Amino acid sequence: MLIAFCCTLFFLPAAIRLFHPPGEPAKIGFRWAVPLDEAARWYRRPLLLIFALLGATGLALLPQLRFDADPLHTKDPTTEAMQTLYDLMASPITNPFTIDIMAPSVADAVAQAQQLATLTLVAHVLSINSFVPVDQTAKLALIHDARTLLDVTLAPRPPATPPSPGEIRQAAKDALAMIEPSLVKLPAEHPLAQVAGDLRQLSVASDPVVRAADESLTRFLPMQIEQLRVALTAQPVTAESLPPEITRDWLLPDGRARLQVVPKPATQDSVVLQRFVDQVKAVAPDAGGAAVIFESTGVTIVHAFRTAALTAIGTIALILLIALRRIVDAALVMAPLLLSALATVVVIVALRSTLNYANIIALPLLQGVGVSFNVYFIMNWRMGQTSVLGSATARAILYSALTTASAFGALALSAHPGTASMGWLLLISLGCTLISSLAFVPALLAAVGAPRRLRRLKTRQG
Repeated sequence: MLIAFCCTLFFLPAAIRLFHPPGEPAKIGFRWAVPLDEAARWYRRPLLLIFALLGATGLALLPQLRFDADPLHTKDPTTEAMQTLYDLMASPITNPFTIDIMAPSVADAVAQAQQLATLTLVAHVLSINSFVPVDQTAKLALIHDARTLLDVTLAPRPPATPPSPGEIRQAAKDALAMIEPSLVKLPAEHPLAQVAGDLRQLSVASDPVVRAADESLTRFLPMQIEQLRVALTAQPVTAESLPPEITRDWLLPDGRARLQVVPKPATQDSVVLQRFVDQVKAVAPDAGGAAVIFESTGVTIVHAFRTAALTAIGTIALILLIALRRIVDAALVMAPLLLSALATVVVIVALRSTLNYANIIALPLLQGVGVSFNVYFIMNWRMGQTSVLGSATARAILYSALTTASAFGALALSAHPGTASMGWLLLISLGCTLISSLAFVPALLAAVGAPRRLRRLKTRQG
């Protein structure tokens, strides 16, 4: 903006002086729009009433303007990475939007966990006690029975001679012979039918293919057998016998215990996630963690946007007062600017759109565009020009807006959802600004009448 300002003040006058562009052969403006000025003056009261209702509607809808605090919604949901992330979020085990709470003691953690588990958006609550199994006596008896049955099968043996490709092919044929009688009773897409197809190919495959299949199928088998052997040697578990690497994540030396609240998959929606945070914080006001940080960041962004918008409006009003030196003239410039902002709110809510991290930064920028449109008309009005829509200024503003809209349209056509949402919001806001400047301003100036200075001058001349 500063570079463009300097170019306008220094480069443009020098270029005009150097190239001497010829003047226009005729008056510039939209001749067809001259009757519209008369219509705006004639129907100024109905027009002002319509725009007043529009502004009041936008003011009433401001609380419904929603900010989507989920930055993932600005990404392309069809990409492999986003699909994987959503699959992880759908699982209570890998959901990243958890809440952490510090309880004074393990007993307090147990009581608080029971209270949190009753909340509608809570999937489950983890604590140090979550790693101590319940009903251990019955479970250990079942494990002992399984160890008795499988002890001989799982006992370590000396390494066996690897089977030859011919033996593997024969084993595939034998397995296929046991499967085939059942295939006639199963649909073609049944998994067992697919296994039979693989066995047919393996029974006639070459030696390298057979060896590769054998290695792929048995590569992790020894490790899995060893894990099963260890699992069958389970012993009673207490909180004191837990491994230190688990204990240090859930219990502090001073006795404080950590709780982790896991949400249900429905919290992928930012509104539902906000309700989840509110529910948990109603029970534990000092709760923290990823979900709380996530929502608090959204609140901070919205507050920053509100501060930026109000600061921009206040700064624009101050500059207008200094430049125009009349409160009425500054108010005439600010009125359509505020109206276009409220009209933008109406359109956003009507389209059920939301603000997000990508497009929220664009709205304060358009206030400068809107005020530049309006100030041109007000300056012409101060000089006594009553024709607004038929003037060269209206023509320049229209083409300037179309030029700006082409750049915003390029953003709206982006394949990136966040960039596209910024482009669409800028287009909507620019359209509301243009309508406000070309429809509201003529009716407003017609209602105000000629400037007092010009009325005095006409009185003296008369």
